[in-house]
Amino acid sequence: MPASVWRNRDFLLVLGGGLVNNIGDWLLAVGLPAFVYTETRSGRVTAAIVVIDLVIGILFGPVGGSLADRWDLRRTVIVTNLLQAVALLPLLWVTSARIWPAFLVAAIQGLLAQINDPASFSLVPRIVPDEQLVQANSANSAASSIARLVGSPLGGIAVALGGLSTVVVVDAVSFLTVAVVTSFVRTPTPSLSVNHNDDGGRRRVRVRDGWREVRRHPGLTAYLGVQSLASLAFAMFPVLFIVFVIDVLGGDEATIGIIRGMAAFGGIAAAVLIARVAKHVDPVKLMVWGYTGLGMVALLFVNMTVVTTALWVFLLLFALSGLPNMSSQIGAATTAQQLCPPAVLGRFQGLLAAGTGAGALVGSLGVAALIDVLGSNTLFNVQAALYLLCGLTAYVAIAKRQPARAG
Repeated sequence: MPASVWRNRDFLLVLGGGLVNNIGDWLLAVGLPAFVYTETRSGRVTAAIVVIDLVIGILFGPVGGSLADRWDLRRTVIVTNLLQAVALLPLLWVTSARIWPAFLVAAIQGLLAQINDPASFSLVPRIVPDEQLVQANSANSAASSIARLVGSPLGGIAVALGGLSTVVVVDAVSFLTVAVVTSFVRTPTPSLSVNHNDDGGRRRVRVRDGWREVRRHPGLTAYLGVQSLASLAFAMFPVLFIVFVIDVLGGDEATIGIIRGMAAFGGIAAAVLIARVAKHVDPVKLMVWGYTGLGMVALLFVNMTVVTTALWVFLLLFALSGLPNMSSQIGAATTAQQLCPPAVLGRFQGLLAAGTGAGALVGSLGVAALIDVLGSNTLFNVQAALYLLCGLTAYVAIAKRQPARAG
C-alpha cells in the first residue's frame, strides 16, 4: 500500500485524466451556449441547453448509476469517454439556421455523463485506501478548480477564434486522452454488485435494489437530502450574484469576473490546506463546517453593504469563501465514499444526480420567479440560511448518528 496518495500510480492517472476531462467539460459548457446565443440571439434557446442537462440528470441519473454498478468501472470510464468523443461530431453541422444538432449533442452527452460520472466517482475508493480518501478528494477538488480556471476562458476563446469546430476538436481530444490514460490503470475494478438467483443464474442490478440498500443507512438518506438542498442553494447563486454586483455594488462584467476568480484561487489554496491535514480530519465534520462556513460568509457578503461597498472587501470575502466551499465538497465526497456500501455506490450517485438536479432546477426557476419581487439581498440571505440548514442537518442527521463505515 502506498505511504502517500501521491505515490499511488493509478490515482495519479485518474487525477490527470479527470483534470483533462474537466477542462474539456468546462470548454463545452461555456463554448456551446456562447455559440448558440451568438448565432440565435435567443436567451430562451440558449437556456434550453442547460435545462436539457438538468432534466436528463433527474430522469436518468438512477438508471446510469445502476449501469455503472453493473459493469467494470475502468472499462465503463473508457467506453463512455470514447462515446462522448464521437457524440460531439453532430456539432460540426450546427449553423444559425440549423441549431437542433446542439440539442441532440447536449442530450447524448448528458445521458453518457449519467453513466460516466458515477463510474468515475466509484473508481476513486477502489484505487485509494480509505484513510487517504480525504487527501485524494482534496487533490481532485483542486484539479477541478484549476480546470474551471483554464476551461472556462478557453471555451470562449475557442469559439471566438475558431468557431464551434475548434470546441469539438479540443473537447474530443480531452475525452480520448481520458480513455487512453484510464486504460493504464492496473487496479482490478470489477462489478461488486453481481447478484445471483437461487439456481445460480445472474440477476440484474436494479435501481430499486440500490434505493433499498440506501434506505437501510439513515445517514445516506439524510445525505441525499442535504446535498439536494445544497444544490438548490448553489443554483440560486449565479443570477443573484450578477444582480447583486451590478445593482448593489455598482460593478460591471469585469467586476463579476474578478470577484468570481478570487473564489477559484481561494478554493485551490483551501484544497491544498485540507490535503495537508487530511489524516486528522473527519470528512463528515468537514462537510458540516463547510456548509456552516458558507452560510456565514454569504451572510457577511450580502450584508456588508451596510458598512461599505469597497471592491477589495468583497474580493477578500469571496476569496475566503473558497475554504468552506472546498471543505463542503471534499467532506461530502469522502463521506459518500466511506458511508455508502461499495456495491451500490454507482446507484447512490445516480440517486444523488437526480436529487441535486431537481434541487438545481427548483433553485434556478425560483430565483427567476422571485428576484424581481423580493430583490437580490433578500434572496441572498435565504441562500445563506439554506447553507446553514445544510450544516445543521448534516450534523444532527449524519455526524451524530454516523454508523460504521461501509468500506
